[in-house]
Amino acid sequence: MGAINRWLRIRLGMKADPNAIPRHVKIGRYSHNLGGQSFLYCSEQSPVEIGAFCAIGPGVLFVCQADHPSETASSFGLQNQIFKTKTMNEYLRTKGPIVVGNDVWVGARAIILSGVTIGDGAVVAAGSVVTKNVPPYAVVGGNPAKFIRNRFSDDTVAAMQKICWWDWPLERLMQEKTAFNLPAEQFVARFGGV
Repeated sequence: MGAINRWLRIRLGMKADPNAIPRHVKIGRYSHNLGGQSFLYCSEQSPVEIGAFCAIGPGVLFVCQADHPSETASSFGLQNQIFKTKTMNEYLRTKGPIVVGNDVWVGARAIILSGVTIGDGAVVAAGSVVTKNVPPYAVVGGNPAKFIRNRFSDDTVAAMQKICWWDWPLERLMQEKTAFNLPAEQFVARFGGV
């Protein structure tokens, strides 16, 4: 009976749907595996923008606004639970928006902190905690996430970013589908002239 009541309250607008994408999140076309529980305290001050064709693993968390001030005499629990002087969003801090480029792969249970930009084509290893910007086509991993390697040479990365295949219309993507199985160097030779 509890599940039915919860469902009905969500449908009637009496309770927020925990699976709804927050309004300050923009998700590009064909990016997948995201729900409301993927974002922690997303707000106007801490928005998230995710590009097109991103693969987000299960349990990935975007921590938008959750930094606690450490210079105060007490932690948030006292002020929120006992004093009730500040709301959650008034108390918690952010380092700014989270921006995820196009064609990014974020492995299962990775955590992306506020103020981070992840470049196009980057790979974030499962379980990583991303605290700093990730360059395009870099592979990072660990806690905190560190650079592991580049996916491609600098010339290939530059060509891939010039091609911007993620902006192609779906019809063109379908026409060129076999090219996406080519090694990146052959792909850019075909479409980017490297």
